[in-house]
Amino acid sequence: MLWRWLLLWLCLSGAVQALEVSAEFKQHQALSYQYTFSQADTIQTLLASDPNWQSGQRQPLKPPANTQAWIRVSLHNPGPIEVPLLLSIDNNLLDKITAYIRHDDASFLTLALGDALPLMQRPIKHEAQLIPLELPAQSHSQVYLQLSHHGTLNIPLSLWHPIEYLKYKSKFNLVYGILAGFILAMIAINFTLYSFTRRRYFLHGTLIIGLFWLLIVHLYGFGYRYLYGSSVWLQQYGQSLLVMFSTLALIPIQRSKALPNLLPIKHDRKLTHLLVLGLILTLLSQLLPLTQATFAAYGMALTLVLGYIVCTLRSRYRRTTKITALLIYLILLLTLSYQFGFELGLFGGAQLDRPVTYICYLILSLYISFVLTRQFILEREKHIKTQQHKLARTQAEDALLKEKLKLQEQAQEELENSIDERTFELQVTLRELEEKNHELEKLNMEDPMTKVKNRRYFDKRLMMEVRRSRREQTTLSLIILDIDFFKKVNDNYGHLAGDHTICAFARLIEKHLKRPHDEVFRYGGEEFVILLPNTSQEGALELAEQIRQATEAHELKVAGHHIKFTTSAGVYSAIAQNTNNPTLFTDLADKGLYMAKQQGRNRICIYQPKQET
Repeated sequence: MLWRWLLLWLCLSGAVQALEVSAEFKQHQALSYQYTFSQADTIQTLLASDPNWQSGQRQPLKPPANTQAWIRVSLHNPGPIEVPLLLSIDNNLLDKITAYIRHDDASFLTLALGDALPLMQRPIKHEAQLIPLELPAQSHSQVYLQLSHHGTLNIPLSLWHPIEYLKYKSKFNLVYGILAGFILAMIAINFTLYSFTRRRYFLHGTLIIGLFWLLIVHLYGFGYRYLYGSSVWLQQYGQSLLVMFSTLALIPIQRSKALPNLLPIKHDRKLTHLLVLGLILTLLSQLLPLTQATFAAYGMALTLVLGYIVCTLRSRYRRTTKITALLIYLILLLTLSYQFGFELGLFGGAQLDRPVTYICYLILSLYISFVLTRQFILEREKHIKTQQHKLARTQAEDALLKEKLKLQEQAQEELENSIDERTFELQVTLRELEEKNHELEKLNMEDPMTKVKNRRYFDKRLMMEVRRSRREQTTLSLIILDIDFFKKVNDNYGHLAGDHTICAFARLIEKHLKRPHDEVFRYGGEEFVILLPNTSQEGALELAEQIRQATEAHELKVAGHHIKFTTSAGVYSAIAQNTNNPTLFTDLADKGLYMAKQQGRNRICIYQPKQET
């Protein structure tokens, strides 16, 4: 009996500070709560110990040794209907959270979440730490949170109606998705430049920007949700690993001389030794407890950045180059210090609502992409100047030789005949060279695998046809086709069969093109583009449907396998209005292709701008 009175007294004492939640409730950020530190392992033991509750909001908590932090949130629903809610713990990196939910004097509902559990065991499989609540009508409810974490506890709480939270996360993910898209675009650009130029520093740039991107998605919880939801160890130690790897990845870029450094070329091996030592220390630090591993990673990363700053100050680069590099290193220092501040408890609140880390890493990615591209341009200019110097020297030597030949022309008829013969041979060689140049130009316009025109030639043709459409006021149609589920063909039959499938698809498309100006281009991978000058939307749709039906009926035999595949296509037709933006046709046709994919594939979709909402 005494136990029931004690529970009732605790419920009433919590109700005094309870937050009223009605049917019209939408959100309450920076939610106030009460906290206490206790050695109790269960909620019953905690309540029986008559804890001393203190008021809190977003300040970091540092529990004494051998104690746990307990949070209490009191809610009151005075209305006549039940209210659904989401209690959001705006810190994705908390190790373990046990939630106890009680309505009036009823029993407790227990939920477990946190990074120490696989994602599938969370009450809501989401990147955020969410606790679903159902507040009965005219009732007092209390939520107790038992918290365990490897460092300082940063516990910003917010309360949401589920629909409002969905709206908030949609806007949040849109904004941060765009920023992440910029970083991914820079990864793709650096990797593409590496593919074309084979400059290793572009590969290093791809690596470091990729590590920045992984660190961001880890801090924001998307890595745990989409990449490694079943790996608890990686979720807990991922921050320390990525912090060190992303800082060490600057060393290879420094070795390429794209960033200022102190060591001359003859001591370049020292940077290699530093990189190897840093990687070894990083891997060894993961054997430490989580708190020590995190502190060690940030400590080594901050030390490295300070070392970069010192080396930059002592380097002999131009003043503008040094100042720019110092600013970038200071931004990296700010980012690491800001993140470390949350681990040390110097900062409180919702870290994810403050885009400091995101913006800083975006600036770092932009700068790294810029300096690597500039490095390539400088090297290319130097190479061109060297070639020009050699050419000028060769031309001077040729001029001197001709002058000598003129002086000896009358006395050396035999030499003149020899010169004529050599001149004739040179002309023959030049003609052969010209023919080779024509062949190379043709190869440059043609996709080597499918033998149709390539993307580069398509860009030129598209610009020409857009201008013609604008000048002659004729309709230009564009069809983008893509082989459905092409990855399954590669996975089931091998990449060689996939190549045969792409070639067969190209031949199918070519068979359906009747007019000389209608042409198919390989746009990339298993994607093709058909350019149809002076063609109406109905004509383009009819041609696309013919190709779709022929593709569906076609059966390809490769190495004893019978491969059937289908295609989806997007169509866009219009009279060109702006010749400065020819890619509008490909963008809108690609949206039509996206609609066809979304609607189930093996279909044709016409994109019309008025469909945008």
